[in-house]
Amino acid sequence: MKENSLQQMDGFYKELISTWLSEDSIVFQTPEPEVIKTCREKAVPLINISPPIVKYEDFFVIMKQISEVIQKYQPDLAEEITKIISALPAEPSEKKAFVSKAIIPGSSFTYYFNEDVNQDIFDFMRNYSVKPFMREYGKYMSSLYDLEKWLKGFCPVCGSYPNIALLEKEEGKRYLSCGWCETKWRFNRLGCPYCLSNESQFFTMEGIDKYRVYFCENCHGYIKTVDEASAGNEEVDLLWEDINTIQLDFIAMREGFSNQKANLALNDSEK
Repeated sequence: MKENSLQQMDGFYKELISTWLSEDSIVFQTPEPEVIKTCREKAVPLINISPPIVKYEDFFVIMKQISEVIQKYQPDLAEEITKIISALPAEPSEKKAFVSKAIIPGSSFTYYFNEDVNQDIFDFMRNYSVKPFMREYGKYMSSLYDLEKWLKGFCPVCGSYPNIALLEKEEGKRYLSCGWCETKWRFNRLGCPYCLSNESQFFTMEGIDKYRVYFCENCHGYIKTVDEASAGNEEVDLLWEDINTIQLDFIAMREGFSNQKANLALNDSEK
C-alpha cells in the first residue's frame, strides 16, 4: 500500500475505536460464586450465564457515529449506509431487543434486513458499535476466571474464537486474544485453536520476524501471531497489531485459509 493509503487507514480505524461510554452505558451482573465455579469446570463462557445489560440508546448513538466515520473515509458507501440506518428499529422495545442480540457474537441479522441492505457493511458497523461495550465487559468479567488455566480455543468471556495471538518474550507462552471483547487468555504453545489439532505450521514475511501466521491443514484456519521477543522494547497492542497486519490476512486467504473468528462464534455450553 502507498504511504498516504496507510495513513488514511490508520486515521480511519483510530476514529472507529475512539468512541466512549458514559458510566451507565453498560451494567454488569456478577454470578454467584458456585455458578462461576460450575461454569468454569464445564468451560462455559461467562456471557452465557451473565450477559451485559447495554443501554440501547447509547448503542444507537455509537452506531450513528460509526456510520459517519465510514462515510467520511468512504463517501461512495453513503447510500448503502443510509439504507441500513433507515432499516434499524424505531420503537424502544424493538431497539432493546435488537441490541440484546447485537452484542452476542455470531448472531445473524440476515433475516432482519431486506435484500437492498448490504449485510457486510452492516456487520462492520455492528462490530465497531459493539466494541466499546464489549471491551468494558471483557475487562470486568475476565477477572472471574483464571485466564492462565483456561487453555481453550475460544474466549472465556464471550465465547468467540480469537482473532490474533501473542508469543510472550519471557517464557514463550502463547496467548490468544478475542476480537469481540479483547480478552486475552493462555493457550497451548502449539496446535490449532479452532479444531484443536496438535499439528500446525507457520509462515513469516521475509525480513519481518515480528509476525507469524499459523495455519492448520486440518480445518484450513489461520491465526496471525505477534512474537513479542522480536518487537524490541515497543509495547504490543494486539488490537492495532490486528489492524496493521491486514496484508497477512490477504496472503493467508489467497492460500485458501480463513480466520475462523469471522464466522465461528461459540455461544453454547457444549463446546
